[in-house]
Amino acid sequence: MKTKQLRNRIVFYFVSIVVLLSLLFSSITVMFSYVVEDNFFYQILNEQKQLVKEQIELALPPQSNVSFIQYYEDRIALPLAIQTALEREPRRKEFSDDSGKHFHIAYVDESNLYQHILLADVSDQLVVNKLMGTIFGFSSGLLLFGIVLALLLSYGTVKLAKKLLQPLDGLMDIIDNSPVTQLPTNFASQFKNNEVGRFAKVLQEALTRIKSLINREQQFTRDVSHELRTPLTISQGALTLLTKTQLTPEQQKFVHRIDDGNKQMQKTIEALLALAREKETKIKEKNLKALIESCVLDNLEVLTGIDLCIKIDSNVYIEMGEDEFKLILQNLLYNAVEHGKCNQIKLSFHDGSLSVIDNGKGFSSGVAISEAFETGVRGSSSNGCGIGLSLVKRLCEKYGVKVKIEQMENGVAVELCFHSQ
Repeated sequence: MKTKQLRNRIVFYFVSIVVLLSLLFSSITVMFSYVVEDNFFYQILNEQKQLVKEQIELALPPQSNVSFIQYYEDRIALPLAIQTALEREPRRKEFSDDSGKHFHIAYVDESNLYQHILLADVSDQLVVNKLMGTIFGFSSGLLLFGIVLALLLSYGTVKLAKKLLQPLDGLMDIIDNSPVTQLPTNFASQFKNNEVGRFAKVLQEALTRIKSLINREQQFTRDVSHELRTPLTISQGALTLLTKTQLTPEQQKFVHRIDDGNKQMQKTIEALLALAREKETKIKEKNLKALIESCVLDNLEVLTGIDLCIKIDSNVYIEMGEDEFKLILQNLLYNAVEHGKCNQIKLSFHDGSLSVIDNGKGFSSGVAISEAFETGVRGSSSNGCGIGLSLVKRLCEKYGVKVKIEQMENGVAVELCFHSQ
C-alpha cells in the first residue's frame, strides 16, 4: 500500500510542477509583452523629447513628427481627464479615460512638470491587447503540452519505479507473510547482487541474530521456570516445616528473613517471566476493579492492618495482561507497605489514569525521584534488590502505559496512564 501511495505522489508532483511552471511561463510571457510594448512607446517619446528640445533651442515652433504624439505648451492645454489625473498623481506616466483611450506622457524638462509636455495617444498602437487572444491560445497550448508531457514523464517514472521497487515489494511480502513467532531466514539469495540484495543480506543476518536471541531468551525462560521455581518451592516447604518446630527468638528472626527473601524471589521470577512472555496481538479488555480486588485478595497477608480505599467504578476496563497488571499493582502495594511504612492506601481512576497514593514516609533522602525507576536504586533501609519499580516501569512499557511517580508531603503518589496507549 505504501509503495502505491509513493507512486501516486510521484505522478502528482510531476503534474503539479509542470502545470505550475507552464502557468508561470504564460504569465511571464504576457507581462513581458506589456513591458516591451511600454518600453517601445517610451523610446519613441524620448526621441521626440530630444527633437522638441532642439526645436525650442533654435526658437522653432515645437512639434512632434509622430502622428500619435502631440506637443502641449503647458498642463492647462491638456485634455481635462489628463489634467484631473495629474492633479491626483503629478508624476503619473500612463492614463486611460472613460472612452477607453490610452495615453503615455513625457516632459521635455523632467524638473518642470507644467510646461513642454508630450502626450502620446497609443490607443490604436496597442498591439498586445489586440493579440491577447493569440497569446492566450499560445499559453493554453503551452499549458496543455506541459500537462501531457508531465503525464508521459510520470507514466515512465512510475514504470521505472515499479521495476526498481519490485525487489523491495518482494522483500516486504516475505516479511509481511512471516508469522511473528517464526522470523524468515535464507531469503537473501533470491535477490540480485545490488543495493537491494545487500539490504536483504544485512536484514537476513539481523533477523537470524534476533531469532537466535529469542531462542536463547525462550530457553532461559524455561530454565528459570523450572530450575529456579522448583528449588524455591522446596525451600519454602522446608521453611514451613521449620516454623512448626521449637525455635529460639534469634532463629525465628532468621526464618522470617529467609521467608521474606523467598517471597521476594518468587515475585521477581514471576515479573521476569511476565516480561519474557510474548505480548498478545489482541489484548482483551479487563475489568479494572475486578483485577484490583483479585490482587488484594492474593496479598491479604501484606495488607493486614492497612486502610485500603478503592474508588473505582465497576464499568472501567483496561487493555493489559492480567498477570502483568497484578505484578505491577503488587509491587506498588508492597513498596508502600514494606518500604513506605504506610497505614493507608487510596486507589482511584480518573480520565484514563489509575492513581495509587499512600501516606507513608516516602523515599529515603538518598533516593531521587528521577532515579526511582532505575534498576538497583533502593533506600538505605530496604532489604530488597532495588528492581521492584524498575520491573513496574518495564511491564508498563510493554503495554504502552505511562507511569509517573511523585513524592508528596506525606507519602508517595504513583499514576498509571492507560489513555496514552
